Amino acid sequence: MEQERQTEDANRTVDDARLDAASSRRVDALIATYEAALSVASHLDLGAVLQRIADRAREIVPAKYSALGVADANGKIIEFYTSGITAEERELLGPIPEGHGLLGELVRTAEPLLVPDLRAHPKSVGFPEHHPPMKTLLGVPILLGNRVLGNLYMTERYGDRPFDEQDLEIVQVLAAHAASAIERAQLHRQVELARASAIEQRDQFRVLVDHLPSGVLIQKPPDGRVELANEAALRLLLGESALRGIVPRYGVDFRLVDEDGQLLPADQRPDLRALNGIPTRNRQLLLERADGSRVALLCQAAPLRNTDGEVSRAVSVYQDVTQLRAAEQIKDDFLSLVSHEFRTPLTAILGGARLLMNEGDRIDPGLRAELLTDVATESDRLDRMLTNMLSLAAIMAGRLSPDTEPVLLGPFLRRVVAEVARQAPDRAFPIELTPDLPPAECDPELLMQVMRNLYENAIKYAPDGEIIRTSVEQRDNTLVLRVTDDGAGIAPEHVSGVFERFRRPGADPTVRGMGLGLYLSRHLVEVQGGSIWAESGGPGQGATFSIELPIARE
Repeated sequence: MEQERQTEDANRTVDDARLDAASSRRVDALIATYEAALSVASHLDLGAVLQRIADRAREIVPAKYSALGVADANGKIIEFYTSGITAEERELLGPIPEGHGLLGELVRTAEPLLVPDLRAHPKSVGFPEHHPPMKTLLGVPILLGNRVLGNLYMTERYGDRPFDEQDLEIVQVLAAHAASAIERAQLHRQVELARASAIEQRDQFRVLVDHLPSGVLIQKPPDGRVELANEAALRLLLGESALRGIVPRYGVDFRLVDEDGQLLPADQRPDLRALNGIPTRNRQLLLERADGSRVALLCQAAPLRNTDGEVSRAVSVYQDVTQLRAAEQIKDDFLSLVSHEFRTPLTAILGGARLLMNEGDRIDPGLRAELLTDVATESDRLDRMLTNMLSLAAIMAGRLSPDTEPVLLGPFLRRVVAEVARQAPDRAFPIELTPDLPPAECDPELLMQVMRNLYENAIKYAPDGEIIRTSVEQRDNTLVLRVTDDGAGIAPEHVSGVFERFRRPGADPTVRGMGLGLYLSRHLVEVQGGSIWAESGGPGQGATFSIELPIARE
């Protein structure tokens, strides 16, 4: 009995030693597994992390081959990392496994696999050409909650035995870390995509805002400090020479004043009202720059709220309405002039026509002829006024296209002068031409309209019986045509403005006219490729208007 008891004790001691050894190996393997997990966790590159997990799994278990596949939302393997085969052997294997057999089973069922003989398993579909021979397999799904992110599997365990539960436990730990690495990479990718999208949207917003014609400011509480100013705002607040990137400062670079020129109180500033949640719409104010210059503004301001509904910014939009105000004034002046100038010829035409209609039989022939002459003269004047206005409208709309051709200025000027002389029989219109002048390249209809305006202007300001001279000379590749009178003349300070709208060059304010003839003439000459200018010695010394036209190309 004693011998049997001693034998049992010896066997128990051997079994305990074996258990202790197995337990020690398991602990060592788990420690190595966690150390491997910690070492790969420091890598930021997902591909490097997953490749490291596949390598470490094969070292710790150990096995001849290991592989890790990353699946998409449909379970298809989209990334594949192998360990134990060379790059050349990997190349011979062909494309990534599609998951039809046991690898797909791992993804579909999300259950681990321990297969002692791959050839005998019913789900096995065999291996592709050039694939190394394999018999045993251990595979685990890479899980993140209920989501299957891929699989980690090993084949051909060293030690000439199949994989066991201890091996499975080790590989599952590594698969869990692979899931964490994939999740981190996906989150990082989402953050990077969101960041790139935010940068793209910011840049697109900046381009959009910078191309707006109105000035846009983004301002911060509590004092309305400017955080962003688009290019139009910089030009508006700081002047045309403003550099991009400068942040305008209220009270230093600019400020807002009311229509009376008084500094706008803080409680009335559109930006500060917006920061208090009160929008401003279509308010007219004056912008005062640091240099003292002022610009008429139309102001809009609105609060910008964060996700909690609190006002975090204000957007202010400033539109320069100086030109709009000037255009309104021009329109009013134009309508006033038109109504005044049209009334005079229309009154003469209407009065003469009614007198002839009602009293024609009782009027002597001399008075009848005089009335008819007045009607014809005023009708011609009205026609010229309408022609000028229609031409001006065409120029302003960009619809006027000259039809140029070679024109001999001698015969052309004689025709125009003959027409004008009939309307001013008390004036003389001599023409002086340099011999052998080449033809000018111009539109004869437009040039005739210009000459009529110049002659009519000279007739207005030259005394009765005075001579209005016309001359033409060649200057290099151009012809210079001059119309000179001995009339009222132009003050030196007014010479540069005679071609502006509603400006009249003469010194006599009683002379009739809309102030459009010379303005229109400038546009008509320039559209033909020429130029026009005025010269005068001063009041009482007459004036000369010169036109330069190109010589005809043929």
